[in-house]
Amino acid sequence: MVLPGITLFFQILSFILATWVLIHLVAIFGFFIAVGYPIWFLFFPKKTHCVFCAGKPEGDWCPFCRRRIAKSNIAPKSFFSVCANAFLVLLFSLLSLGAVFLESRVLLYFGFTLVPKTVSFVIPAKGQYRLGEIFPMKIDIVGIKRPINAVQADISFNPNRLEGVEVSTTDSFANIFIQKEINNEVGFVRLTGGLPSPGFFADHGIFGTIYFKGKSPGVVKVEFLPSSMVLANNGRGTNVLKSLSSASYLILPEKVSPTEEKQQEVIMGAIILGKKTKEGEEEQAQMTFFEESRVLSDGTEAEIEKAKEKKESFAFWDFAFDLLSKIDRFILSWWQPKAWKK
Repeated sequence: MVLPGITLFFQILSFILATWVLIHLVAIFGFFIAVGYPIWFLFFPKKTHCVFCAGKPEGDWCPFCRRRIAKSNIAPKSFFSVCANAFLVLLFSLLSLGAVFLESRVLLYFGFTLVPKTVSFVIPAKGQYRLGEIFPMKIDIVGIKRPINAVQADISFNPNRLEGVEVSTTDSFANIFIQKEINNEVGFVRLTGGLPSPGFFADHGIFGTIYFKGKSPGVVKVEFLPSSMVLANNGRGTNVLKSLSSASYLILPEKVSPTEEKQQEVIMGAIILGKKTKEGEEEQAQMTFFEESRVLSDGTEAEIEKAKEKKESFAFWDFAFDLLSKIDRFILSWWQPKAWKK
C-alpha cells in the first residue's frame, strides 16, 4: 500500500524536475522557436498550433485567435495570432533565461561558483639521466584565467628508481609555504603554499622545483595525484585545476663521476640553505617558510583545508551542484556575443 503523502511527494518532485528541464530547454531553444514559428506557419499553416488553443479546454476563449476554442481546429486564425504566439514563446524564453541567471547567482552565493576549471600543472614530459645524477623538475602552472591564491602539488614516483632530494621554492610566484614533504619510502612529494589577496594572475608561473636523483636504471613515471589542487582567489576556495600531468624519465645505467657528484653536493647545499648563485654572487632566495601560526592569520591554510573538507564530504551533492553549475554556465555563455564569433 502506497501512502498518499509519498504519492504526493513524488508528484511534486516530478513536477519540479519537469519544470526545471523545461525552463533550461526553453532558455536555449526558445528564441529559435519564436523566430521559426512564423516561418513554419507560412509553409505548414494547418500543422501549426496556437499555444492557447492547444492548452485550454474546448469552448474557452482564445485571446490570440479571438474565437472560441475548437479542438478540431487549433491552428492560428490570423497573422496577428501567429505574431502573438511567437511573442509569447519569446517572452517565456527571456523569463527562462532570467531564471537560469538567478539560479547561477544562488549557486554563486552558496559557494558553487561558475568558475571554469582551466588550470593545469606542467612538468618536463621526458628526460634521460644517469645513476646518481640530480636533476630538477620545475612545476609550472598554466591556463590561469583568473587570480589564484593557494596551490597544493602532490606528486608520486617509484622510490626504487628515484629519490627525492629537495624541494626548492626559488623563483616561485608564491611567498607563503605551509608544507614541504618528501617521503622516499612510498615515493611522495608535497608542496603547499600560496600568497595573499589579490593572488597571482599571469599566463603561467613557476610554483616550485623538485630535485630528484636517479637510483636504479629503467623508466620511471612521475605523476600528480588527484589530491592536488589550485584554488581561485574568490573567497570560496574554488578548485580550478583541470588536469593532472605526468612524465616518464629514463635512468641510464651510467654513473656520474666523483667530481660531478661533489659539484652536485655544492649546488644542492646552496639550494638547501636558501641561496642561489648569480654571476659569482650569492643572493638570498626569494621565498621563506612561515610558521603555521603565521600562515593561519593569512588564510592560505584555511583555504586549503576548506577545499579538502569540501572534497571529502558530500561527494554526491558536490557532483550534482557542479553539474548544475556547468549547465548554467553553458546556457549563459551561449548567449554571450563572443560565442557567436566562433
